[in-house]
Amino acid sequence: MVPNGNDDNDANVNITQLIHDEEQPHSAAAVSPDDSTTKPFDRRSIPLVELTLENITYAPSTRSSKAKVRRQILSGVSTKISPHQLNAWMGPSGCGKTSLLSVAAGVLADPANDLIQDSCIRINGEKGDLPKSLVGVVWQEDLLLPNLTVRETVRFAARLKTPKHLSEEDVDQLVDETLARLGLTAVQDSLIGSPFGARRGISGGERKRVAVAVELVARPSVLLLDEPTSGLDSSTALQLIVTLKELAALGHAIAVVIHQPRTSIFDLFDNLLLLEKGRVVYEGHASEIKNYLESLPDVPKLPPETSRADWLMDMITDDESREGGGILPLMWEQNRDKWQKPEVSTPKRLNRRLSSLAELKQEQPKFQSGFFTQLRLLTVRASKQQRGERITKVALLLTSCWIAFTSLAWGRMPDTTSYIFNRASLLFFIIIAQSNSVVTSSMVTFSSERRLLSRERAKKMYGVMPYFLAKTVADMINSVALPVCYGIAVYWICGFRATAQAFFTFLLTLYLTISAAQSTGLFLSIAIPNFGIALMLAPLLTVCLMILGGFYIPYDSIHPALAWMSWLSMARYGFSAFVINEFEGRVIDCDTSSSSSAFNTDECPLPGSFVVSSFGIEGVWSNVWVNVSMLVIIQVFLRVATYFLLRRAK
Repeated sequence: MVPNGNDDNDANVNITQLIHDEEQPHSAAAVSPDDSTTKPFDRRSIPLVELTLENITYAPSTRSSKAKVRRQILSGVSTKISPHQLNAWMGPSGCGKTSLLSVAAGVLADPANDLIQDSCIRINGEKGDLPKSLVGVVWQEDLLLPNLTVRETVRFAARLKTPKHLSEEDVDQLVDETLARLGLTAVQDSLIGSPFGARRGISGGERKRVAVAVELVARPSVLLLDEPTSGLDSSTALQLIVTLKELAALGHAIAVVIHQPRTSIFDLFDNLLLLEKGRVVYEGHASEIKNYLESLPDVPKLPPETSRADWLMDMITDDESREGGGILPLMWEQNRDKWQKPEVSTPKRLNRRLSSLAELKQEQPKFQSGFFTQLRLLTVRASKQQRGERITKVALLLTSCWIAFTSLAWGRMPDTTSYIFNRASLLFFIIIAQSNSVVTSSMVTFSSERRLLSRERAKKMYGVMPYFLAKTVADMINSVALPVCYGIAVYWICGFRATAQAFFTFLLTLYLTISAAQSTGLFLSIAIPNFGIALMLAPLLTVCLMILGGFYIPYDSIHPALAWMSWLSMARYGFSAFVINEFEGRVIDCDTSSSSSAFNTDECPLPGSFVVSSFGIEGVWSNVWVNVSMLVIIQVFLRVATYFLLRRAK
């Protein structure tokens, strides 16, 4: 009898009963005991897949200090992942378990070159690659988004991984079933959280089960898990493996990379693959490993009250350190035919035919969801992920401090010639104060999700275009909202031009300038993969663009070697539009403290056009809409360049 786990696993079905049901002729159409209604996905919807790895020799190219060299990680590894079986891949750290999982999942960077000799992958007996939608991979690092709830995380995966003809009600029912099966119903509305961050969420064991739920919700034929019990206490680890055992009974082919499981967990495994430095030590029934090793010469018997997993690791570690190299892989090559027993054919027992590879691929489109569905879901996810990150109490307090500081420094300036420089300095300060922070915060957008994007793209969950549009739309709202609010408050507090046209022109210019700065941050986050380097270069680039914006150095005084860079500065066009909007088409009153000589004119009142030209804003650039158009062009160019870089990013 298999252990039942703790109380929050009550929704799980009984393994013994499931296996009994499957042995009946009608079991292909049967449903689990806890099913009272027809599920959107019953057992018939899980295509039975037998994944066979034959003589896998994996030797990726790595760059040394002098040249590219091949490092052989796996050598002649053969194993099979069959439906209705829970397989365990064990071995010391560095033996190649995770690399073999990457081979099985089909996520190698260059499989054509990295898999050498006569390495072969078979799907139901045919050479080829398994459709990504039929494989679920749970990596040791889960990469779950912390600001989403458990249900939001699982439902997002469900909608993108299930066929588009499935109704929203069916998807919700599928999510409910998956959450119940993994004991997550009680925490479905809790945030995922970050285990090391300020916002704590669900426990480590629940995070592992959420990662499994994200893959399981699509009912993959093959489920691969990399160290799913790492970081869990023994009871939680047992509960998770019990759940996987129950899932295997439903028809999934499951392989678990695991290091040193407790005895009660080890007893649940159907098949065991034991590795030593990339070579096979044993592959077969888990229950036979003790008899096999004890039959070999120079292998001590299992001591009393010692875990088999601990004993296995000790045997392999001692063998690795043996003078002249380990002999256990050599002994397996000699004894393999004797100890590898033929398996009972699961498809025959279930009276079900294994689909051909062509049939499997024909049933699986490139993406399960359409473009607009992907865009909608990704936009909602991006917006929810940013809750509590952009518009926070701290961000609101900081914006309030900026408004207070600006009000004290420039508040209620008289509209006279003696305050022209003050007004111009405030206009440029608004650009500097808001653009710098937006550039830095925008760089985190793609950097924090680069690995998640890579994984989800590999699974064919969505395309790059809907992801890019969703992220930029969400950021254009959340990242720019507070800076625009700051600009609205400052405009009226500091007494700028009090007309509706001037105010809305100022608002549009501010939004486009900040948005262009945001586009710069997005571009840098993709163009420079190393976030630390990008974070160091961003302030330098931003400061240079600001200096060349026309306030510190008039445009006609910029050195020719730097003049070209001025045309790339969003600050140039934002500041020019601000100055034109504030001073053009009006006259500025003089007062007793003004000095007309500062503008090389004796005119009083002073024409606003003279103030505009004094900053070097002349010709076609003295039109506010030309500058606004340039801000749009800069933003479009940077976002298009970012998109193409994102498509090429791995």
